[in-house]
Amino acid sequence: MSADVAQPCAGLDPLGEEYYQCMADAARSRVSKKRFKHMEGVADTAVQLARAYGLDEREARLAGILHDWDKGLDNDEIRAKARELGLVEHIGPWVIEHMPQVMHGPTAAAELAAMHPEMPASIISAIDKHTIAAPQMSDLDKAIYIADALEPTRTFEEAPRLRAMIGQVSLDELYFKVYQFWTEALVRSEGLLHPDTFAIWNEMVMPKAQARLARYEERCRRKKQR
Repeated sequence: MSADVAQPCAGLDPLGEEYYQCMADAARSRVSKKRFKHMEGVADTAVQLARAYGLDEREARLAGILHDWDKGLDNDEIRAKARELGLVEHIGPWVIEHMPQVMHGPTAAAELAAMHPEMPASIISAIDKHTIAAPQMSDLDKAIYIADALEPTRTFEEAPRLRAMIGQVSLDELYFKVYQFWTEALVRSEGLLHPDTFAIWNEMVMPKAQARLARYEERCRRKKQR
């Protein structure tokens, strides 16, 4: 949709209730009933996470309800949209060809940013990163990524255990556990891994890896001194 088309939510407070309902109605019209129920669940779970970790509940709720804005598009439609929005370099040609199902985050973020310049950049970022994540994630980015995995309609076996961690471990630890689960699930199902997965994983585990390396090198140093 062109950014210069008049938008029904324009002029409203982007963090107000009227704006939220307006954007939620727009999102509802774009997806199936089942998908929108998931989006509502993500919005509710994002609010729960915001309360647990001191984030802005309004931003979390709006990002949650909009995160699957483009999920109603089929593979050919999402590929065409990525090209139309000039996202080939941002997403990567290989991903566009082989993993179109993960592109709805970047395409939604790009379109919403153009259509709704009043929307906080933090919300646009969380929508952009909710499918693949990124080496550098804000707390809101992490919350939406987690909420997408743990909202109530998710029924995978590990979901209750991960949900129970909300507020019991740090946001970073919960994000790591959810990311670890999804990555392992993809490997077990022989699914494709996004090219950024390794960089994201290494960024998250680097402190622990460095600590192990330091302990190993210290043991080696002590052996040489004997």
